[in-house]
Amino acid sequence: MDLVGRAAGKVVEALPGLNGRVVFGSFLPSPTIDCFFVVSLRTDVVTGVEAARTDLSGAVVRRINEKPPWVIAKELADRAARIRHNEDPQFKQAKAMVKGLPPLLLRPVMDAIAFVTESLQLPLPFLGLEARPYGSILVSNVGTYGLDTAAAPWPTFCHVPFGILIGAVTDKVLAEKGQPVVRPVLPLTIGLDHRFVDGYQAATMAHVFRQYLDDPAAFDPVPAPTQPRKTRQSPFAATGSARQWRRRTSPIAGLQQEMPWS
Repeated sequence: MDLVGRAAGKVVEALPGLNGRVVFGSFLPSPTIDCFFVVSLRTDVVTGVEAARTDLSGAVVRRINEKPPWVIAKELADRAARIRHNEDPQFKQAKAMVKGLPPLLLRPVMDAIAFVTESLQLPLPFLGLEARPYGSILVSNVGTYGLDTAAAPWPTFCHVPFGILIGAVTDKVLAEKGQPVVRPVLPLTIGLDHRFVDGYQAATMAHVFRQYLDDPAAFDPVPAPTQPRKTRQSPFAATGSARQWRRRTSPIAGLQQEMPWS
């Protein structure tokens, strides 16, 4: 998910006309490129009543075009863990509000909230909602539950110009230099808002996606782990002048810097 979200950020960088919303018939740009990842409260497949009770939430990663995949993965994993353990205050507050609404009021209230948070890009602190809660892109990983491909209409209150469904990675027979070969394939289903995107922009999007996902390290080189600095032996150890040695030594000598791997 982090690689697909990062690739989507590259798409919006290449096509800045995607990063905005339509308000009263006019296009208004958004200040940052953000990606909303759908998060399920369960990671296992269930049926019956338990399946009906399973909720979906999500986490938005701000400025996704400026973050490498391992930073995105860490941020997304931390937020998803808080949501699944019911420790995310924003999710708890929004869930309580929705459960307390009569069914007839649910749609108009959601439309009103979307107008304030998405169209006007204003927060609603008393509801625990930040401005632009769905960002610029919506990503959902249906492959987690074994679905190869899927297509879904995006809710209108999300106000995203395009969304991506990630299917399960499966082995498929492909043609390579005229010969059949078996390769793992990652299916992506992308839904577009035609107010923002036409066939030409869609072709550009596909080119950027393929270019990034073919070799992510070419765009985001993985940093090498920092080696710990060797501690030099004090030249004053034999003479006992430890105080003089401490004054001449950096206070951060010998510390090892760790990179945020994923």
